[in-house]
Amino acid sequence: MNWDDLRLFLAAADAGSMRAAAKVLRVSHTTISRRIESLESDFETRLFERRSDGFELTPAGVALLPVAQSMENNLLGVERQVRGADKELAGTLMVTLPDMFAMYLMGPILFEFMEAYPSIDLEVNESWSVFDLSKREADVAIRFTNNPPEHLIGRQLGIFHEAAYGTEAYLREHGPLETSQTARWVGYGEAAHRERWVASSAFPHLPTVGRFDHVPMQVEAVKAGFGIGLMPCFAGDAVPEFVRLTDPSPRLDVWLLSHRDLRATARVSAFRQFVIERRGYLKTRLDGTLKPPIQ
Repeated sequence: MNWDDLRLFLAAADAGSMRAAAKVLRVSHTTISRRIESLESDFETRLFERRSDGFELTPAGVALLPVAQSMENNLLGVERQVRGADKELAGTLMVTLPDMFAMYLMGPILFEFMEAYPSIDLEVNESWSVFDLSKREADVAIRFTNNPPEHLIGRQLGIFHEAAYGTEAYLREHGPLETSQTARWVGYGEAAHRERWVASSAFPHLPTVGRFDHVPMQVEAVKAGFGIGLMPCFAGDAVPEFVRLTDPSPRLDVWLLSHRDLRATARVSAFRQFVIERRGYLKTRLDGTLKPPIQ
């Protein structure tokens, strides 16, 4: 039995179809199918029942699943511990963080770290996707959450606050906002949260147009005079054209996270300490204390 075949079995079971598993693993659908058939041949039984919309595990597949998961966890644990003993300030370090956090706040820190540790090959994944640190999909993660996973070690970097922003030109054309009949909000993020926030703001009567899941796109829309926007203070305060229109309000904690098995890895420890030493820089930008609201 080949461990790689079991790994593909786990990916297929999790994804629900051969094509979805192939996309996750970045291999061809044919490769997945061939390796699953090889595994079924080794066990002399079918592990999946194929259907037009995917497949489901057979009783044999259901029985194999927890065994394969346990094997994977044990192998990954050994690998993490071996890597955790790495004392060299060299090698690849994978860091994942939200794109807007990288763009508007963390860039200077990342560049400074690369200058300070030229032997560490820093790879930055700008994504909201939840990377599994237990499976070494990343070494360090920065995430917005009030409930960080208990199996990870972490340090809170601050609480990110949000406020409303607009350009001076937009305010001249459409203000005062409290009584404006032409101003509007540029939509962003989760609808329920946005609607609650707007309803409790000083401008609840303004309509909302459009919705962007990507903060940089919302920033560009507000810069273009499309409307005013609710956004993180670390993004809004970074744009010279913007005027802050409301006081900051807290949204989510910001955590620096890594797996406990990597706490002795020199490059992980160096990065964690480097970021933690700059908490003051981060905090003032996260909570919006750098830029006062409009009077």
